[in-house]
Amino acid sequence: MKKPRHLSAPQAILLSFAAMIVIGTGLLALPWASQSGQSVSLLDAFFTATSASCVTGLVVVNTMQHWTWFGQLVILALIQLGGIGFITVVTGALIIFRQRIGLRQRLTIQTMFSQSSLGGMTRLVWQVLRYTAVIEGAGAVLLTMGFLTANRGYTFVESVWYGIFHAISAFCNAGFDLVGINSLAEFQGHWLINLTVMVLITLGGLGFTVLHELRHFKAKKHWRRLSIHTRLVCGTSAVLVVAGTVLFALLEWHGALGHLATPQKWLAAAFESVTLRTAGFATIDQSQLTPLSQLLATGFMFIGGSPAGTAGGVKTITLALLVAAVSSGLHGHTGIVIAGRRLPLALVQKALAVFFALFAVIVMAVLILHFSEAGNSFAPTLMETIFEATSATGTVGLTTGLTPFLSPIGKVTIALCMFIGRLSPLTLVVALSLRQNADSHIIDYPAANVIIG
Repeated sequence: MKKPRHLSAPQAILLSFAAMIVIGTGLLALPWASQSGQSVSLLDAFFTATSASCVTGLVVVNTMQHWTWFGQLVILALIQLGGIGFITVVTGALIIFRQRIGLRQRLTIQTMFSQSSLGGMTRLVWQVLRYTAVIEGAGAVLLTMGFLTANRGYTFVESVWYGIFHAISAFCNAGFDLVGINSLAEFQGHWLINLTVMVLITLGGLGFTVLHELRHFKAKKHWRRLSIHTRLVCGTSAVLVVAGTVLFALLEWHGALGHLATPQKWLAAAFESVTLRTAGFATIDQSQLTPLSQLLATGFMFIGGSPAGTAGGVKTITLALLVAAVSSGLHGHTGIVIAGRRLPLALVQKALAVFFALFAVIVMAVLILHFSEAGNSFAPTLMETIFEATSATGTVGLTTGLTPFLSPIGKVTIALCMFIGRLSPLTLVVALSLRQNADSHIIDYPAANVIIG
């Protein structure tokens, strides 16, 4: 008798996200989810549910104007579950009720957070839930204060709801907002709101393993006491944020930032650099960026955040490994050595696979959108099409204005890009594969492991 086939960890992750999207679609299609009292089309409900579950932020209908409190609450729940993982929440509930966590569930958690060891999965889940609650809670308090002092006429209840919604959306790198049709543009010069959102985006994008290590890092300890992974994540992230701020300020000083005072120009440039790391909030109109700035933006969206967090993209570690590999090649080295540790070749191979797989998805999406949106009233340029496809695949959520005008084929294409981008192409391929090949590791002299994808 043939034994029943159990789901692999990647398949469990894939099905959990698919289930969230299906349930979210059904709930958002209900009449009382829309302010008009009429059901939104299934395609628009599916698109919104996918965008929320995959923490992207692209929308075909305005979140504030179209959805009721019920609809907004469904979206917020999908963002939270999609950000930290439905399986993480279920496991957390089992821990609270003192239920046993099985081996298969531990393997799924290990895969979801890209851990190299199976040990400590229960502790990891508890840490993820705790960090999420503390960071989002603190962010909600600060943002509530920000909305109350923004002189926009918000009541205390509205400010609290907006604070909670945007704190969760920012930490999960989702980019959904409730304040208008131009994202956070009307709060362009509000330092408290801008800085709070930027910090939340950054913390969510660093990854939970990095957050945990930094929490226990004491100033008296040397930087080298941190793991290779944490050093690469922090170093690469810092370089990208600073470089992005300077470049956007230089490129748009007299353009999209031209109407702002000097301090606000730097604030808006810094916010743009941070939000492109898969967050999707915007304080400047992306359609007003020069083509060169839009091209630069697609590069940052493609890179994204860091592994084991709420961000998308190829990840900072992938970029760091590829740069290190190129540097090693240029210097004639036979391997990649960082901080006295030689990294396994398999990591570089995986980094290359992630990089080119995500690039291939974007190219295919651009080709499809080129034909499906040929008669679009928005009439997107090639750069705008590339921007849209990269934003979706990198789970960013920024748009130059094309999203609400997408054709049915375009909506399905972008939805699939968001789904693939959130899972990562490698997880999707492994989940759909009928055979699971065991990895063979060759033990060499002291090596370090980092997280990929």
